[in-house]
Amino acid sequence: MRKIWDKIVAWVLSIPSDKRLHFVCGLIIAAFFAIALGMKFCFWPVIFFAAGKEVFDIFSSGQKFDWKDFAATLLGALVPQVFVLLHLWWF
Repeated sequence: MRKIWDKIVAWVLSIPSDKRLHFVCGLIIAAFFAIALGMKFCFWPVIFFAAGKEVFDIFSSGQKFDWKDFAATLLGALVPQVFVLLHLWWF
């Protein structure tokens, strides 16, 4: 069991830290919209926040639109969205 855990931890740590932060931010934003505002489809606001953040990066620092950052943010939003849909289906 310890070997499996060590492999999972090594895999997570191999992901660049900025992608992990995007994932966590997407998760937090989606959870906020799902819990605090009671949205059934909390994935949609995260799309706008993620796109807005990437557009902000273009204008503020001249970086290109980073699709990997965008995707990492959306993957984080999937976690609460799945739980919301399961809750709606189950109850």
